[in-house]
Amino acid sequence: MRTHYIAWLSAAGTTRQVADMLADLLHRHGIEARMVDLGPAGGADIAALGAAVPSAACVWLGSPVYVDHALPQVLEFIHALPDVDPNGSAVAVPFVTWGAVCSGVALAEMALELKRKGWRSIGAAKVLAQHSSMWNSSVPLAQGRPDATDRAQLEMLVTRVLARLATGEPQTLAPEELNYLPAARAQEAQEKSLAKMKMLLGEHQPQHERCDRCGICIKLCPVGALSWKGEYPQVGESCVRCHQCTRHCPQQAFPFNATMMEERLQQLAAASPEVAETQIYL
Repeated sequence: MRTHYIAWLSAAGTTRQVADMLADLLHRHGIEARMVDLGPAGGADIAALGAAVPSAACVWLGSPVYVDHALPQVLEFIHALPDVDPNGSAVAVPFVTWGAVCSGVALAEMALELKRKGWRSIGAAKVLAQHSSMWNSSVPLAQGRPDATDRAQLEMLVTRVLARLATGEPQTLAPEELNYLPAARAQEAQEKSLAKMKMLLGEHQPQHERCDRCGICIKLCPVGALSWKGEYPQVGESCVRCHQCTRHCPQQAFPFNATMMEERLQQLAAASPEVAETQIYL
């Protein structure tokens, strides 16, 4: 019996929602998937978790899209998976959540990295999710998503993937099939990076005159980027600028211009070549 793993990193919670939906759908087919939280909430040693996955597994692997890419921690998990025979039984189903701006090249790069390790992608999905940077907006992009319509798409994905596995020789989804953006937009996405975005935005640290040292930001950081440095929290290099610290800080110690952010995201969404909907790939 093949073991199914659902591994994810969820900054704002919507990627976790999709992971839970997939777990429930697999359960309805009699499959109990092993859940793997790649963030500190799961006590994750990413290298150890990846190395522990057996080569006969089916790994459902999820990431939110950040600056048109998958999160570095998710790619780190792929790199930690065992190297396997590309003609063997190791298969994967990458999925991403995106906030109606652009899903970028995240799915394609995940599938490519999996292929380099010998893992064959036999399905994929980009799932529309409420934009995580618009928590102060009265009408956020993709408000209320994922919802029942997205679950219906995921149900189709699960059913088709399991049917492919039942054949014993599931058809491989080539990474090139996930290059769905127009060439110019795809090139633009490739040139973007989280590191460049962080340099553009500048330093992200709590304002000491506002901080009351409650430690909530450290506890809630989905990638474990915050730690104590002296009397105050310090943001480290692993920060992905998800702004959960900003969102949940009782003292509003992390600077954030919500109005400017919303205006910029609305402009980007209006210029995006993608239809703002969930799509599965098989």
